[in-house]
Amino acid sequence: MQRALVVGPGSMVGSRLSEHLRARGWQVIGAGRSGDCEVPLDLGCDSLRTEFPGVEADVLFHCAAAFGDDSAQGAWLNDRVNVLGAHQVVALARAAGCRQVVYAGSVSSARREAAAFASSYGASKARAEGVLAWGLAQSGQTFVSLRFAQLYDERGDCIRHQRWFGRIVSYARSGRVLRLPPGDAPRNFVHVRDAVTAMVLASDVGAEGVLHVCHPHSESYLSLARHAYEVFGQGGEVQIAHEKTAFWPAYFPPASPELATLGLTFIPMFDGLRAIRDGGHAARFEVFDVT
Repeated sequence: MQRALVVGPGSMVGSRLSEHLRARGWQVIGAGRSGDCEVPLDLGCDSLRTEFPGVEADVLFHCAAAFGDDSAQGAWLNDRVNVLGAHQVVALARAAGCRQVVYAGSVSSARREAAAFASSYGASKARAEGVLAWGLAQSGQTFVSLRFAQLYDERGDCIRHQRWFGRIVSYARSGRVLRLPPGDAPRNFVHVRDAVTAMVLASDVGAEGVLHVCHPHSESYLSLARHAYEVFGQGGEVQIAHEKTAFWPAYFPPASPELATLGLTFIPMFDGLRAIRDGGHAARFEVFDVT
């Protein structure tokens, strides 16, 4: 039986990954701040822990992160947890004898040549990749970062970070009038099931480097809203509120060609929305406003 160390097992990605691994016959060991984790681990602590007696695993899956904003405090939090915390992950992987670390990265770390990072979060995740790649290379362990596009799920866990996605589903399922800001800037949504499948497939083949995991079909928030209203069929409509600030453009790089060799396929958005409608958790997409 293969053993997996999952850092951040309480996160949306970490919890779904743990379920997926157990279904495939893996033993899963959780590492994090929660009291039910087998390995206590705080990526934001003041000192580096290097001793983890009795902890052994084949692969470490790193799913934990801070999601600070672009304020000075938010940027500091992102660097403290995501960047400095990466040193703690390296120490844990070394102590546990893992052959590989698979990182849940973010497409917000991607940027066009000579462009600045779009957010402190994306910048911190990119710096974390550098720490992980360098540190693991020193100890002969392999590293791969899967830079995911915007992740969503059918259980409503995604609304914490995908606020507009959550609002669109909320209004569509309740048949309300949604006043959407103008702009057709593309967005890219990947279902969390596809994300965790990609992480395990990358582990299976020993993938290395940085891979961009983007859905082959991008959506604007307007097209997403139209799909959602069609799927839920509860009435209501989408109106463009021209007085609102337009959606800002975001950069989504092409999906890495290595994904095809992994055999990864993506859930179509219509199927993802139907899973929300029919999965018993649609009420978790509560009506709320987004500024």
